[in-house]
Amino acid sequence: MALLACCLAVSGRAAEAPATIVFQSTDTPPLWSPSLPDDGVGGAILRLLSANAGVAYALEYLPVKRFRQSRAPYIVGDPDILVHKRPRAVLPIGIFRSAFFFYRPHHDIHALPGIRALRGWTLGVLRGTLENPAYFLSNGLQVEESDSIESLLRMLKRGRIDVCILVDAAGQYMIKRLFPDEQDRFAAIPIPGSERPLALMIDVSQPGARAVAERYRGALRRTLESRQYARILEGLYGKGRMPPDLPRLLQRFGRAYATEQER
Repeated sequence: MALLACCLAVSGRAAEAPATIVFQSTDTPPLWSPSLPDDGVGGAILRLLSANAGVAYALEYLPVKRFRQSRAPYIVGDPDILVHKRPRAVLPIGIFRSAFFFYRPHHDIHALPGIRALRGWTLGVLRGTLENPAYFLSNGLQVEESDSIESLLRMLKRGRIDVCILVDAAGQYMIKRLFPDEQDRFAAIPIPGSERPLALMIDVSQPGARAVAERYRGALRRTLESRQYARILEGLYGKGRMPPDLPRLLQRFGRAYATEQER
């Protein structure tokens, strides 16, 4: 009996949450970045949620291509960008959208054209983000990859590419930073149906990870409904300009991933 009790005690300790966990992310300001206060908007939300959940954490940043291949137990970002499927608890904490970006002096675009209208153009994307370029190639577009949002926007301005796909908030942020006097020369046209969640992804097959997921899950609702959460988003969207569909989208993604997670 003493040996059995000892084994159960050791097993219980192994299943406890680790003292400090490390989330992996990508440098995508203003959502995630080590150069911003609180690691950006997503980082500020993670900090608030972690405080409410009583979880100590750190953030590690990877290039997009390495991030997509990550098998780490703790990850933040878009769940669908990850290549390796794991039994993950997925907890949405925010929403982002993608957009086509143009440089008006080259292409004065005011509405999203059909893909066939872009035949002969060059499309810029971040390296590692475009899983299947065949769709664009089959419609007459060339695809050029780059390692940073900054380089894509500079290529856009120089005419080396005709259009690029970026996270809307990230593209807008970088335009303000790089070209503060030329913001009106860039056009961003949101892509319909491109809404994706910013989410915590926790591999519950790892020791102690299920306990971490439960801590976060227990604090999620009150965090997303708190005034502190609203203030963080006001820093991104502006006061009184939070997307009206945000609560609905968070609920939708939460339900969708609840049916898939931890398998």
